[in-house]
Amino acid sequence: MEFAGLLDNPSSGLSYFFVTVECTRYHEDSKVHVYMLQNGDDAWRKHLTLASDLLLYPRKSPKGVLVHNKFYLPTDNEIVVLDLVSSSLSTIQLPQGVGFSPIGTTMLSRADDASGVYLIHIKDLQLSIWLHNGDNWLLVDTICLCEISDNLLDDEPTDDILINHVGDYNEFLFLELGRCALYLDVKRRTLRKVYEMTAEEQQLGDIYPLMMSWLPNFPALMDSPARNAA
Repeated sequence: MEFAGLLDNPSSGLSYFFVTVECTRYHEDSKVHVYMLQNGDDAWRKHLTLASDLLLYPRKSPKGVLVHNKFYLPTDNEIVVLDLVSSSLSTIQLPQGVGFSPIGTTMLSRADDASGVYLIHIKDLQLSIWLHNGDNWLLVDTICLCEISDNLLDDEPTDDILINHVGDYNEFLFLELGRCALYLDVKRRTLRKVYEMTAEEQQLGDIYPLMMSWLPNFPALMDSPARNAA
């Protein structure tokens, strides 16, 4: 299992972290290796190594997330929290009735609070959004997709609707429905189709949205007519 994350530290600048989990053949122990690339470095260096039995069954899906100084790593039935400051591991139990699935029904997302993480779960067109802040899970939102679909779901079987990508701070989601990608704006409660696979495409694959300011402001080209006229 491998995860990567970006940490913005005001004192030292940007730091990139790369986490690998190494399990023994007979699942008796596991080792967590954390590598760091700081702003200005030209090579990765090992930040820490921990031995523990908490990550004997790590999952590749859903992906772990880095929230401030903590990595949240999914396992079979709980979330393991790796604290980069204290170099310690702890666990968080999942909300009642929620579990991780390899097919994309549960995802983690960064929260804007240093001690929080979102968990998004979909079942029977019902999207549930949980926030873990402190010691408890809080159900912060539920969305019935059929109520906001504007007839978008009428022509497709909805048994296999999955979560492909969750934006930071739980602002938006990309969903998979058959051969289509859907965009869900959580705040505005809008759902729309943004892509449909061609006949040649076998699978949708992971979605990595490009985030940018809007409207973009591009500098003038050196040899542009407007610059030369000025």
